[in-house]
Amino acid sequence: MSSDRPSSQTKQKRQLLGRVLLWLVIALFVAGEWMIIFRPDLGTSFNFVRQLPRNVQCSEWSQAETELRFFNLKVWAIVSLSQAVVWGAVFFIAVRWLAGLAMTGASEGRWARVLKVAVRFLAFTFGLWFFLTPTHSWDLRCFSAHVTAHNSGALGYLAVGAAVLVMWVLENRVAALDAETHLGAVRQYLELRQKLQTLLAMASFVLAFGVIGLITRKTFVELISRQDLYPQSVMLEGFEYTILLGLAYAPVHASFNAAGVRIRNALVPLPVKGDVKGLQEWSRLSNDLSDLLQISLYDWKTFGPGIPILAPFLLGLLSTLFKSG
Repeated sequence: MSSDRPSSQTKQKRQLLGRVLLWLVIALFVAGEWMIIFRPDLGTSFNFVRQLPRNVQCSEWSQAETELRFFNLKVWAIVSLSQAVVWGAVFFIAVRWLAGLAMTGASEGRWARVLKVAVRFLAFTFGLWFFLTPTHSWDLRCFSAHVTAHNSGALGYLAVGAAVLVMWVLENRVAALDAETHLGAVRQYLELRQKLQTLLAMASFVLAFGVIGLITRKTFVELISRQDLYPQSVMLEGFEYTILLGLAYAPVHASFNAAGVRIRNALVPLPVKGDVKGLQEWSRLSNDLSDLLQISLYDWKTFGPGIPILAPFLLGLLSTLFKSG
């Protein structure tokens, strides 16, 4: 009993440390987003946001117009800071899993795997730069002395990038699984796939939530900026998110399917030629294992990862349809 107590205390200390680090990272993301939004006037930004709408003055607009624009500003700021909480949590989980994978990985061929992930990460970064619509430096008129909309939401890309990076590390790990270990390989495969699905869901949630941030920012900016905004800009950016997430996930999904097929074939070898009953039993077991390992092809009934990948585009499309209606 006494030998179990130190390990239990150590586990509790690690959990406490993990929670402290989680909230520290979240606080850093929230503070970073606040500094981006209120960069021109950080000294009095807190008092500026807390004031009553009727106390906000602007000679360019009527009082009613000023109050409406200030309300839109507060909605956008609340959504942006709420997103930062999600970004911090996703970034922390991804980095923690990445550290765990790095400590348990085989040393043989490590640098080759690191180089592979690094090259893909650079290509993904170029894709972000090439595909995504550049942010504008809008003229916010009376609010320009207190608020900037330029580069808001940039920290979300850091969270998604960390999640995608771990997905690619999982791809390398599952490709190295030894199918001949049978049940041990199945256990490791399912653990890695669970992490993969969690990371995909987190990245998708960040990007879908980011579309909501784009909507609230657009609502705030388009009422006060002298520049015309592209009416389908939110739908376009949601589509870009979907394309990039799909490109990042597709090779990982293919690698997991290939590893699943190897494990299935090792567990359920083909029957001897002419054994009809054996063939029927092999087909049944093979289908059961395919469902367990999730290596069957996806159709509209079992769309699988397609739903979270399409989420940013569908949300942007819905917002555009509601706006036009």
